[in-house]
Amino acid sequence: MTTAQPHSLADTAVNQAVQALIDRQVSEGRQLGVQVCVYRDGKPVVDAWSGALGPGDSRPIAPESLVLSFSVTKGVTALAVHILAERGLIDYAAPVSRYWPAFSGHGKERLTVAQALTHQGGLHAMPSGPFDPAWLTDWDAGIKRMEDGIPAYEPGTSTGYHAVTHAWIAGGIVQGATGRHIKDVIREEIAEPLGVADSMFVGIPDGLDDRLATLQIAVLGEGAPLPEDADMFKAMPKDMWQYFNRMDVRKACLPSGNGHFTARALAKMYAALAGDGSIDGIRLVKPDRIPHMQRLVTEEVDRVLLSPQRKSVGFFLGGETNGVASAMGRRTTAFGHPGAGGSNAFCDPEVGLSMAVIANKMQFTLPGEGTTEEICNLVRSELKAG
Repeated sequence: MTTAQPHSLADTAVNQAVQALIDRQVSEGRQLGVQVCVYRDGKPVVDAWSGALGPGDSRPIAPESLVLSFSVTKGVTALAVHILAERGLIDYAAPVSRYWPAFSGHGKERLTVAQALTHQGGLHAMPSGPFDPAWLTDWDAGIKRMEDGIPAYEPGTSTGYHAVTHAWIAGGIVQGATGRHIKDVIREEIAEPLGVADSMFVGIPDGLDDRLATLQIAVLGEGAPLPEDADMFKAMPKDMWQYFNRMDVRKACLPSGNGHFTARALAKMYAALAGDGSIDGIRLVKPDRIPHMQRLVTEEVDRVLLSPQRKSVGFFLGGETNGVASAMGRRTTAFGHPGAGGSNAFCDPEVGLSMAVIANKMQFTLPGEGTTEEICNLVRSELKAG
């Protein structure tokens, strides 16, 4: 079921094309519920949604529905770090231990902020044994695990996606540098100024149950020819995924992977970064900060994700690897962060584009394929922003 969009967007060719595509994806069973929002040059040009709130929940998804978007959260976390860096509170080249002395043990003392936030710390593994959801919800225990963690390799010499543990690495840096919890930085420096504090949460408050979408869970790597001790499963245990619809996990602060967003909120945030760092008169960063978000730090094969990934400080970058586009597209000026299962949000300042696709049916597809890629490619084609 589709809710009527504002007339000015519903009648545009690009919005109609996107609406038709996502309606078709839903009718074919390739989507469950999906939101799409796109800005061009600081103005919304697509605002479309279709489908249901969740498996077994036939209520229509709405533009105000909140969807847990996994690692799309990392892009919001990254912006928080860059805002603090602009204020001189964090230096990308400084060792993490400058801000967080207790982190320095076991050879981690020389790991820089830039290396830590491009997943070069060797701390990707979650605890071994049967999965305990408290590993996602206990903030202080997560911080302590990073302090006590023994890297899987010499920090800074390789890269392996800190799928979950990135929460405490980024959070520990922010907390050490500022004395503030990262959830407060996200709310006070991003969500509230943008006017999206009711649509951008890293740890949801009480009273939002009617707006919450439910995920149709899928497990990354299920059925893949990988050994059980593969780094992928150390970083993202197979028995972890089932807990993300649980309310205690939704309410926890996990700035690597449990952000609840609307596509509208994310697209507006990235619209500021696609321009001069501001939108609607609200400045998040100065224009000269944005190149730091686009600066390539590593493009090595990621030992967790098993493919090359172009990474800047906190973000993934656009570009091609072996002819296959990244989740942000083929343009190297694009940056943002995808989430497990298909949600994605990013921008490309060179063409003034920001886009968010938020979905509640998890799907793991080959690079360059899948429902989200179809939507993004359609938008680029319609806006001639490829």
